Amino acid sequence: MSLRATVPEDIYKFEWPSNPTISPDGQHVVYERTIAHDKENIYETHLYLSDVQGKSRRVLTTTGTCNINPVWSPDGETIAFISNRAFGMQVWLLSLNGGEAKCLTRFRQGISSIIWSPDGNTIFGLVPVEGNSKPETFPENMTLNEAKSEMEQESKSWQDGHKRYNHLYYKNDGIGFQKSHKRQMVSIDINTGMITQLTKGTNDVYEPVVSPDGKYIAFSSTREDENFLFGGQIYRVPVSGGEVELLYSHTKASSPSYSPDGKWLAFLGIHEEQRQLFVMPADGGNERCLSKQYPDTLVDMSFTDMRYLRYSLRPQWSKNSSFVYCLGTREGRNEIVRFLIDENDDRAVIIIGGDRAIFHYSYDGDQTVAIAYSTVNHPGKVAAIRMDETSTVDCKYRHPEEAFPQIRVPLFPETEFRLDDCNDQLLSELIVVEPEVFSYRSEDDWQIQGFLLKPANFDPEKKYPVLLDIHGGPHSAYGFTYFHQMQLFAAQGFAVIYTNPRGSSGFGEEFANAVHGDYGGKDMKDILNGLEEAIQLNQFLDGNRVAVNGISYGGFMVNWLITHTDRFFAAVSEGCISNWISMYGTSDIAPYFVDQEFLGNTDVETLWKFSPLAYVDNVNTPLLLLHNESDLRCPMEQAEQFYSHIKRRGGEVELVRIPHSSHGLLQYGKPELRIARLNVMLDYVNGQLEKISERQPKLLSN
Repeated sequence: MSLRATVPEDIYKFEWPSNPTISPDGQHVVYERTIAHDKENIYETHLYLSDVQGKSRRVLTTTGTCNINPVWSPDGETIAFISNRAFGMQVWLLSLNGGEAKCLTRFRQGISSIIWSPDGNTIFGLVPVEGNSKPETFPENMTLNEAKSEMEQESKSWQDGHKRYNHLYYKNDGIGFQKSHKRQMVSIDINTGMITQLTKGTNDVYEPVVSPDGKYIAFSSTREDENFLFGGQIYRVPVSGGEVELLYSHTKASSPSYSPDGKWLAFLGIHEEQRQLFVMPADGGNERCLSKQYPDTLVDMSFTDMRYLRYSLRPQWSKNSSFVYCLGTREGRNEIVRFLIDENDDRAVIIIGGDRAIFHYSYDGDQTVAIAYSTVNHPGKVAAIRMDETSTVDCKYRHPEEAFPQIRVPLFPETEFRLDDCNDQLLSELIVVEPEVFSYRSEDDWQIQGFLLKPANFDPEKKYPVLLDIHGGPHSAYGFTYFHQMQLFAAQGFAVIYTNPRGSSGFGEEFANAVHGDYGGKDMKDILNGLEEAIQLNQFLDGNRVAVNGISYGGFMVNWLITHTDRFFAAVSEGCISNWISMYGTSDIAPYFVDQEFLGNTDVETLWKFSPLAYVDNVNTPLLLLHNESDLRCPMEQAEQFYSHIKRRGGEVELVRIPHSSHGLLQYGKPELRIARLNVMLDYVNGQLEKISERQPKLLSN
């Protein structure tokens, strides 16, 4: 069978595995598997079960469209999960000894973040509660249709009604404007269904975890005028309810995790804007950083369009409480890193790594880790791995001036057991192009990582147009992961160049923080230097036919580039930033984010100096502004301002507004809108390619 080129509609054929969770005995793994449906224009997520050798596999759920957050009972005989099959998002219990899943809850506002008590008699979770009232539930005699009708009316009243706020952060991209409800901790007796509310107040509760002795639940929370995306504080509450106790008062903490011996709480915190691993006594006290020798950031920062469900990944412990494991981002790879609790040994040891992006993992505390990961030629798979001390790597700091020690790294450990078959059928049909990795020197003599994706059906005797792609963040990173959009441009005959300029994560604190206060400075030069380096080294790249594309920070950079150079025959600016002054007051993560990125210098003069809109009269490049109407991260007005000024002066610009879509359309927007977005981009760049004649690029003055 001959292979075919990638098309936008392959969105309906991808399968996205996620959240592998190992059973208490370490013998089985349950994981989520998501697909997109064409006719219904929705996603559907179901649970699958495999043994750790991958010899047996079965589907656990077939009803409902969203079955997520599976957690094993302590005896390993029951899986609790959250499903939308009836009365919204509720807790369901599935016995692995046979029988149908049973619904445990009927919360009017749903439930999230469920966990078991150590004795297996109670499930804890987070339920939205209004003010000082109690969690609302549907009456036992209410039918499903009645409940649905009532909730639709309540939703309509909320949407049509006025909204009043008195706190700084009141909206969230992908969710919308906040209601007066706050997530509070509840316990549910699995035998009687009795509900006990454990916390109350005006702040949301996040990420609960039960102490090994079953006496306390630790959790994270934020103060009223903080944004949880940047972390909060650590608290605990007795499992029977009572006084909430503050354990860690500094900001920017998240993901608490008890050691099995109950002595320690590990958590993630921010050190110089890098997420690092800390431990403190379980009763509170002085924290200690365990990750001083891991120079990068302990979270998944990989940038790709092949994620649907993302989870906050808390640190995981060995059974003997001697080691803590975290997911880290380093040099374009996501890897699992081991840290010692021993104060005299601060090594960071990579136990599972190589050229891949691990995005979920589960550890049995002994020798087995289950991971979900992607590679440059595979969108996502699930595997179980036995740890192998002979293939671990001690992580060492690399100065930005140092060359990368190895451009390509084989997967390690070598032996793994595949637990799923996601995407295998689709990949057997497709031409998949693997990127080449290169390293180049840029400003300050720093080494920058770059990737080059050749056109599909590549002919070395031909010259090919180039697409320069710029990631968002700016603190995310391109890496060794599959990217559908880039494969599409390769299928259309483009070579795709993408780089990790300063500001990207995974190259040390100094590198990540170097963009602060210098947006559009050396980061822009890193990007342009990478483009020119690739063109110089590869004769098949046509330097006179280069287009540029970017999203979020990448959209800012596209706007900035076309106000400072005529290098490109076409530009696509998506989810962009054009005016930092209005961004400061309209984004769901500002002002904190803008304060951070501009080192607190957020006066009007400084923000305007770094705004592409200030230089809009310089724009000569044909521009497509692609923006989602429900984007609360980089609001719609950012594109509208840039569009209106260019259009008013007669520039060549188009604005495409995508409805019912947040900033995250790239990864989890409605399938048909994701496809529409890709088609718009391809049509625009191809259309401009047909129209261009050679023109001399020139760099404009600032």
